[in-house]
Amino acid sequence: MTKPTRSLAILALFALGALVCCQGDEPEELPPFVHADFYETLQRDAAEFTLVNGQWLDDYGDAAFYGLAFYAWRAAESGDATHAATRDAAHAYNLDVVHNADLLTGDVNEIAMATLGLIDYMAVTGDQSARDDVNAVIDNIDVMLELVGYYVSTALIPGYAVETYGPTSISGLVGLVNLQHAHLVADSHRADYIAWTQDLLEAIDENAWNGSHYDFGDDRPGLFLYPNVTMILLHVRLYQLTGDPQYLARAETLYDAIGDLRVVDDPGPGMVRYKSPYSAEYMGATTDDYSTLSSQNYTLFALLLLYEVTGRKALMREYNAILEFLSTAIYGDWCRSDLSFAPCEPACTGADVCLDGTCLEDHCSRGVLHHLMDGEVAVPEDPEFFCSGCNLQLLYVMMYRQRNITE
Repeated sequence: MTKPTRSLAILALFALGALVCCQGDEPEELPPFVHADFYETLQRDAAEFTLVNGQWLDDYGDAAFYGLAFYAWRAAESGDATHAATRDAAHAYNLDVVHNADLLTGDVNEIAMATLGLIDYMAVTGDQSARDDVNAVIDNIDVMLELVGYYVSTALIPGYAVETYGPTSISGLVGLVNLQHAHLVADSHRADYIAWTQDLLEAIDENAWNGSHYDFGDDRPGLFLYPNVTMILLHVRLYQLTGDPQYLARAETLYDAIGDLRVVDDPGPGMVRYKSPYSAEYMGATTDDYSTLSSQNYTLFALLLLYEVTGRKALMREYNAILEFLSTAIYGDWCRSDLSFAPCEPACTGADVCLDGTCLEDHCSRGVLHHLMDGEVAVPEDPEFFCSGCNLQLLYVMMYRQRNITE
């Protein structure tokens, strides 16, 4: 009887020792969302963005997704009539884009973004009236990509989106359309869209995986942010939908890889940003010091999804630090007369300015500007200065943080 008694005593001492040594080790708390004031400010700013017949102008194609999605969720939360009116106008515009989608001659980027916006809209409102049109667009885009081996290139599918963001990013985005539908709508197409995206991922790996990160594509060398954060999103969604740990492992590998692009405490203490060289040469950068709002937004979304599946609090500290950069370092003034112009027919008269082919009165407001380049904030003389769609995307990832990230 002696040995068992002694063993129990030893176990008790070990347990007591563990209790004593760990009593002061409190679990790390989830960092709070510390940019609530900026979130409110940006919503006021967004109310002044140019919305014409449900389409945000000078949005670089992003608003069809993030504008409709943000205002759909916001209207549901707030019950605000203005939010609902904006949602309804954007919904009508997206329905028209999707219903009349022509993937051969139309703007495929706009079609894909409108589809993503409608997926969020269906999820929050329960209105499934557009489901057949949405499913048809996804099926047709998938067939198009299958015809080119599940991986785009500028030679096969030329255009602004592929040339700017790269074949890997755009191929991954098509996968995300499928997975967002599977994740948020979850109808009878769910299993098919997951399986199709798994086939897509095999092709992306064959074309762009180099053993440590994903290449830009089209034989463009270097580590780029866009393709890798896009593929983080794709892998996390696949992990959430299948439970297969290989997808989470790859997502975490990619997060480690983009660390080489991370810039800390610049241009101010407590800030984090990522270099995003995809359009630095086009923009006129003379160094590699180039960070865009859009690429930071995608990084923020990747951090949110990674946190959802890992619970690593450091991801949310970094999320806050990127928001600190966006809300402080590149937040500023813009006017319609500063933005990109397209020919207006007939030409604008008087003091009106031509914005995306529409004559409008000049108007000035505030928002997060397009980039930081060579240590300087974007100016109107840069090829790209302000993007309404990118600001709406920022609102979306801020809203997502508050709705979905809890202890």
